[in-house]
Amino acid sequence: FSEPSESTGPVTVKDDVDAPRIMMDVKFRDVVVVKAGEILKINADIAGRPSPVVSWTKDGKEIEEKARVEIVSTDHTTAITVKDCIRRDSGQYVLTLQNVAGTRSLAVNCKVLDRPGPPAGPLEITGLTAEKCHLSWGPPQENGGAEIDHYIVEKRETSRIAWTLCESEHPTTSCKVTKLLRGNEYIFRVMGVNKYGVGEPLESHAVKAQDPFTIPSPPTSLEITSVTKDSMTLCWARPESDGG
Repeated sequence: FSEPSESTGPVTVKDDVDAPRIMMDVKFRDVVVVKAGEILKINADIAGRPSPVVSWTKDGKEIEEKARVEIVSTDHTTAITVKDCIRRDSGQYVLTLQNVAGTRSLAVNCKVLDRPGPPAGPLEITGLTAEKCHLSWGPPQENGGAEIDHYIVEKRETSRIAWTLCESEHPTTSCKVTKLLRGNEYIFRVMGVNKYGVGEPLESHAVKAQDPFTIPSPPTSLEITSVTKDSMTLCWARPESDGG
């Protein structure tokens, strides 16, 4: 054995750690806009020591991979892909990295442009008679990312399958429907329209086209009093129902 070398002095043993880091394209700072049916892809470069655990959430809930949603992560990259986007895919996507040195999150807001959702219900029917009625509803909670241009109003007899048009370009959230057939039962529906197409329908309950009033019931307690040789007096009570 040779003589010993010089001492290194005291050395503290510790893991070499770095907090997670996310590097994302500048385009993801603005709202990411995609049309319905297109693909949404959000990707990022990631770093940290030890390699951070990657998680993606949308609107506060963990994203599950399913037929349309794919998440691919390596030690240095992560990406989420949503195929055939629909209106519900709009929202805030958050990427979170976590290791022993800390946690880092970054949010990306996404908007899917699509046809509107159904108008806000219920579809109320007022002023019903044997020939007409009045409908009213609320604007869709989801306008699909574009202003509602107008509404389509349709009616259907419950005995038939086909819908017939009442209004093709109605500008407001209420309308009068005429030309009903007395005694027939009807269902009505309304759809909002924006520049991406015709939205989902809101349907009413079934109503029968009839007047709110009818003939009265017969008078009651008919009596004959004060009979003389050339006259008599009739007395009666009011009908139980005046028919409205």
